[in-house]
Amino acid sequence: MCGRFALAFTREVIDEELNGADWFDYRYPLPLPRYNIAPLQFAPFMWKEEKRIIVDAFRWGLVPRWAKDEGFASKMINARVETLHEKPAYKNLLAHHRGVVLTSGYFEWQKTSTIKQPWYITSAKGRLLPLAGLWDVWNTPENSPLFTFTIITTPASKDLSLLHNRMPACLSYDQLKLWIEGHLSPEELKNSTLPTRCYKVSTFVNNVKNDSPQCIQEI
Repeated sequence: MCGRFALAFTREVIDEELNGADWFDYRYPLPLPRYNIAPLQFAPFMWKEEKRIIVDAFRWGLVPRWAKDEGFASKMINARVETLHEKPAYKNLLAHHRGVVLTSGYFEWQKTSTIKQPWYITSAKGRLLPLAGLWDVWNTPENSPLFTFTIITTPASKDLSLLHNRMPACLSYDQLKLWIEGHLSPEELKNSTLPTRCYKVSTFVNNVKNDSPQCIQEI
């Protein structure tokens, strides 16, 4: 699964990595870098609005447009790739509601005899680690749109299975537009792996209020 992630880059670095990015986050300004992004927080999300692909501020934790309230958003931070075609909240989003979560890496907690040891999984090349996602928009009681997203997960690779049996679906730079525009199937995400590096970090990251470089510092 993916329950916490980071985007430890400035906008300038992200723009360079993506060969330019069209930012559209005036509703919820996104301070960057971020080192400890948690569910129900806003984060940079790439999606297609009409004919252009933009980076916007979406809230993590999907709220389907037909939901009566947003109470279960925290339970919909991840979507299993195996059931995307079956779950009512996801199956209708595959055609036109795909997007990419921009990260520099994500955190996973390994159970030991004494503690849950946090690990940071990041790009082996020190670049962005984009994750496949789905989005929807829900009207709040105040009749304002709330854009939310979920991160798609796949069975963990052999290297990462020691930490958890699930992992987020990572995308190469060449796959970003293909996924957003529907030219990459969910089944193909299972084989979509990128070279990653993982290392132990301090339990400092456990507290969602902590958001500093110490969260991703190797110990």
